[in-house]
Amino acid sequence: MANIGERASLRILHEKTFGLFLDGGELGEILLPRREMPVKWALGDSVDVFIYLDSEDRQVATLKIPKAIPGQFSRLKCVAITGVGAFLDWGLPKDLLVPFREQKVRMDVGKSYIVHVHLDEQTNRINRQHPHRPAHGSRLLPISG
Repeated sequence: MANIGERASLRILHEKTFGLFLDGGELGEILLPRREMPVKWALGDSVDVFIYLDSEDRQVATLKIPKAIPGQFSRLKCVAITGVGAFLDWGLPKDLLVPFREQKVRMDVGKSYIVHVHLDEQTNRINRQHPHRPAHGSRLLPISG
């Protein structure tokens, strides 16, 4: 069974100019973008993918393995600061956002932070634990380098 925020082996249903569509079961068809397609494939083959929402909240699959999946802690590097917050590199095209209002201490580009990644049950977005509300009483602190 396919779930957002998890790896799954999904069957290839059909090809379009922008990629392959995979059978996501109850999630429906899930796009594996052309830039992610395996070199060799055939209709009906299964591919191991990670499922997440893209920047437009569409279900998308990737062959890449993220640095953390929901339920895990990970050290992630801050790669950008925008008007809404900090973005952390978790190994996928869509970086994880930490809004300013959720930062106890402002994050800095180039520094790494221990975060807890989780799936928001209401939006199906993959998020990180709010730094000012650490899980199980732990403190989330920047790590040099």
